[in-house]
Amino acid sequence: MVAVVAALIGGIIAIFRSPGEYGKSYIQHFAAGVVFAAVAAKLLPDVHDRAPVWVVVGFAVGIATMLTVHQLSRYIEKSGVGGGFGGATSLIITVSMNMIIDGLLIGVAFLNAPKTGVIITIALAIETLFVGAAAVAILPKELAVYKKLAVPLLFGSLLILGVTSGTLFFSGLTGAPIAVVLAFGAANLIYLVTEELLVKAQQVPETPASTTLFFLGFLLIFVFDMLY
Repeated sequence: MVAVVAALIGGIIAIFRSPGEYGKSYIQHFAAGVVFAAVAAKLLPDVHDRAPVWVVVGFAVGIATMLTVHQLSRYIEKSGVGGGFGGATSLIITVSMNMIIDGLLIGVAFLNAPKTGVIITIALAIETLFVGAAAVAILPKELAVYKKLAVPLLFGSLLILGVTSGTLFFSGLTGAPIAVVLAFGAANLIYLVTEELLVKAQQVPETPASTTLFFLGFLLIFVFDMLY
């Protein structure tokens, strides 16, 4: 619920105080740093201790899934059937998929290692705050407010669906199923950082401020993990 509220707050802020092009880039860089830190600090170490075969399977399925989602979202965006969301369609579809997987990760992480669950939840709450703002910020200005608010609401609903599914379906399971889910989630989050957030952020020239914000986002989660 923390992450859901964060997504709504980010979307509302972006609606009533929409950032400029560089502001959007800064938001995307910071969010990318936060997500990357969560993957590096907690998720990948947990994945590293699993059976290599299942880790490879999880990564392969994750990459194939995100590439499929990418192609589908590009097709929808180019065909003009994106419901008036314009150039944001690709990001919305990718983040929506990511929200379901994030929810699964939160559920599985708490079942597997509560400390990891806390770190992942905090990181993903910050991620959803900034991703919600980033998604709303790149929506067409003429789009109705209720449609703009529907985007972070969608993200939040899908996150809840993912958490519920992860808790119900993976409770009591160990070994291969958990390894596949963790590896799948890691691949998904890495894809979000490298192929969506940072790619969208490069629509304006890179600045020292944007690079600094990426590392600040990374350090925020990394240091919190060290202290926690």
